[in-house]
Order: sequence, then structure tokens, then C-alpha cells
Amino acid sequence: MSLSNYAENATLTWLMTDTSVTRPTAWYAALHTGDPGETGANEVVVGTDADYVRKSATFTDPTTGSCSNEAGISWTVDGASAGYTITHVSIWDSLTTGNCLAIGALYSSHTVAANSVVSFAIGDLVVALD
Repeated sequence: MSLSNYAENATLTWLMTDTSVTRPTAWYAALHTGDPGETGANEVVVGTDADYVRKSATFTDPTTGSCSNEAGISWTVDGASAGYTITHVSIWDSLTTGNCLAIGALYSSHTVAANSVVSFAIGDLVVALD
């Protein structure tokens, strides 16, 4: 995953110009059915999966320009969902709305059906400076 323009600008502001920039205090993983671009578009919506919500995520201390999720993250698809295909994951600073911080494409798209589980193991979500 690479940082969004929002996160890159916030990082540079903090490092280079304004030490009063406030960093996020919580992080949330989101699933996408298409390329989210820099703004996090194409997030799975409740109309597609009534049980979908962003999931809380925590990250390791960075080493060599990257960090990764330090606990597993999973979603259970609603039993009434018609299913959908996930292509990307993003990290946000809010459970709803907020700012998209990092975006990454899956190695291959993943089709999910009703009652299936989407999971990322410890270390699967790597956020790196690009």
C-alpha cells in the first residue's frame, strides 16, 4: 500500500514546516470493489453488504520505510448479500467518512459470496512510503 496524497502532504507538513499537525489516533481498514484512487472511492457499501463496516487496525513500528498490521483483520459477508469482488484495500483515520491514508491493490481480485469471510493475516497489509 502506498500513502495517499493527503497522508503524504500531512507527513511533509509535520516533518518540514508545521509541528502542530495532529496525527491520527485510530486507523481503519476498508475494502473496495474498484480502484479507489487517492480519495478512497469504490468502497463496499451497506447496500451491497448489510454487515460491512470498516475494521479497526493497528500497525507495527516502521522499519525501512514500511509498517504492517499487527493483528489479523476480517469481515464476514452478510448472508443476504449477492456477493461482490474486492480489488483494493485502504486505511482511513475514521470509522466513517474521514481521510483516506493509504491505498493498495490486492495481488488478485477476490470474489466473495454471502456468509464468506474476508481476512488479512498479521503482516498482510504493508504500508510503505512510495
